[in-house]
Amino acid sequence: MRFLSLLVGMLPLASGAVISRQTTSTIFKFSSPGVSAENIAIRPSGQLLVTFMDAAQLYSIDPSTKTGTKLVTFPGFTSTAGITEVSPDVFAVVAGNYSGSGGNKAGSWAIWKVDLTGAAPKTEVVKRFADSTMFNGLTTLNNDTVLIGEGKGSVIRLSISNGSSSTAIQDASMAPPSSAPIPLGIDGVRYFNGTVYFTNIFKNTFSKVPVDATGKATGAVVPIWTNNLGDDFTFGADGSAYVAGSGKLLKVTADGKVSTAATISSPTSCAFGRGSADKGILYVTSSGSVVSVPISS
Repeated sequence: MRFLSLLVGMLPLASGAVISRQTTSTIFKFSSPGVSAENIAIRPSGQLLVTFMDAAQLYSIDPSTKTGTKLVTFPGFTSTAGITEVSPDVFAVVAGNYSGSGGNKAGSWAIWKVDLTGAAPKTEVVKRFADSTMFNGLTTLNNDTVLIGEGKGSVIRLSISNGSSSTAIQDASMAPPSSAPIPLGIDGVRYFNGTVYFTNIFKNTFSKVPVDATGKATGAVVPIWTNNLGDDFTFGADGSAYVAGSGKLLKVTADGKVSTAATISSPTSCAFGRGSADKGILYVTSSGSVVSVPISS
């Protein structure tokens, strides 16, 4: 969670230097404002979309030319966080008001819809949550429903088409510890093969819970680990999870074995390429940059 350093001064701004167990490459470096890259998604075209905890904007990056541009701004907000594709080239994005100097503003968080299917982006607010503490993680349940990691310790179900919402899962494992410097439990959240996976960044946990078609839990939360910092993450074709951690990109196999895939400065999120040439490339937001990591099958 790169934004942690902005809020409480726990970490210095990273230089963007990357050391890896495999060959890595810097795809793009950001300049202020908007250096605290938080989350990443990949368009069907292969373009990368990046959000920021220190800027209410969405960046588009071409990994082939290593160029980028600001694609969308979110007026009235200061931060963006989770992003997920809900239908081809249509994305949901978390936005809210948070800053290193002012901290988090409760009740300021919302989900936006960003439609990139036309010649120009179309944006609209799906819902503002006046009772929210802090949002970060976001994942797609189906082509009309997203699941949101809410700071108080729950997963919220939201319909993109009509804005209706309700609590899908609530569990003590999702809540922040009393020592947390900001009101955030769940950081990364992903729905994958009938299961919701989530990290709790201040508890150093990575967990999973089986769910039904509505996102409601059908069993108990099961910890995958309880001693590693985990931020956002993604899944590979073989079912392995790749988790942005504390200076590491961690691989978790389907049977629960954990290893270090790469050592990266301040990683926050990751996503696999979608083209034939880069489907084995993991793009990682790393402080003020995006880097690529080839992943062996």
